[in-house]
Amino acid sequence: MKKILALVAGSLLCAASLFGQVLGSNGIQNTLSTSFGHPYGYIDDSHRPNVRYYGLLDTLQARIDIAQFTVEGMLNWGALTDWDGNNFSSFYFANTEITPFYYSNHFDQGGWWTNGNAESYYVNFLFHPTKNFDLGMGTRLNLKIGPAPSSLGNNWEPLAHVVQGGLKDGVPGSADVVGYTYYANMYTALYENCTKAALGARYKYKDVIEAGIAIPSGVTTNAPLFNAAVKVHPIDLLTASIAYEGILQSKGNFYAGVSLYLSKITIDTYLGLNFRPQQFGGYSEQHWGTGAAVTFDISKIHLVLRPEIGFTFYNYNDYTPAWYSGLRLDYAINQQLAVGGWASLGFGSSNKKWSDKYTGGYIIDIRPDFSWKINKNNTLSLFIDYQNRKRYDQYIYDVWASGVYWTYKK
Repeated sequence: MKKILALVAGSLLCAASLFGQVLGSNGIQNTLSTSFGHPYGYIDDSHRPNVRYYGLLDTLQARIDIAQFTVEGMLNWGALTDWDGNNFSSFYFANTEITPFYYSNHFDQGGWWTNGNAESYYVNFLFHPTKNFDLGMGTRLNLKIGPAPSSLGNNWEPLAHVVQGGLKDGVPGSADVVGYTYYANMYTALYENCTKAALGARYKYKDVIEAGIAIPSGVTTNAPLFNAAVKVHPIDLLTASIAYEGILQSKGNFYAGVSLYLSKITIDTYLGLNFRPQQFGGYSEQHWGTGAAVTFDISKIHLVLRPEIGFTFYNYNDYTPAWYSGLRLDYAINQQLAVGGWASLGFGSSNKKWSDKYTGGYIIDIRPDFSWKINKNNTLSLFIDYQNRKRYDQYIYDVWASGVYWTYKK
């Protein structure tokens, strides 16, 4: 029973962190993936690109703990296909950010956070001068406080799924389906400057309290700022967290999250207030979001179920709310085999001043997957992802991708 539940828990591992691909312990992990699909396009377009093979991608990660130091890194290297229209042109070899989900989003405008790319590399260095204190610098410090909506992982992870039902960052009309809210619980980031690199410090006393600060890459002495976060776990039942990105500036991003741990059930709730400088022109795009997720551990039938829902509200009254719902399911058939999947439905924000020709649009996304744990070090997985998207201008697009990935971890 424990081994079966461990398999399910492993398939949900990335759900525990907004940036799950940073290794949590000393070791090495290599993931080789290959994929094909039909790139994003207008359904009725006779000149739309055909189904194509995307190539191979290898993701190598390593973490080394030596005395009071931790060094961790990742590198994506691909043998990717290049196409001239519907004709195969060549393979090209590159350190790359491209994943199959890049082809779900790259024709669209919108916030960087929601695009279907994975980082081409990360490098982090951490120093642990005492038992409860960490200092770090890196391109992706994995310093996180509290829960947030399910988010885009690496292309080989179960949560390699568009963020918040596929909703984009922006105001109505700035992208095809908008209503994304940024949650600042990963307090090493600077969303305004599109960066995740930072200098950070964190104090953690057992599982009772955690507090951290970070200076993200891009900060200047002319416009100084830092991020800060605190998490408390006063009783077994409850964890509460708050974070703020942009302290010392007039506008920033606030986050609050609460987790309740009941018997076989975990309830996560979150709130994000976005007060970034105006980026899209016209009216202020300040907005806020809230949501919740419930994780059910149904151990008798080897099932883990996680439904979630979220809402985005704009400060400008003529922008209607956006919302999404999502569901993650993982079922262990036995100690080696597991099936799972993700599905979501998101409805975007619209402008009440628009004519009847325009709406907020919607996005439907379905992503089943299958995993075979070959042995303690090797896992083979298969996924397929389909997305149907009705843009605010009423045009309907779709995209799908499928592939296999083999992960070795030791």
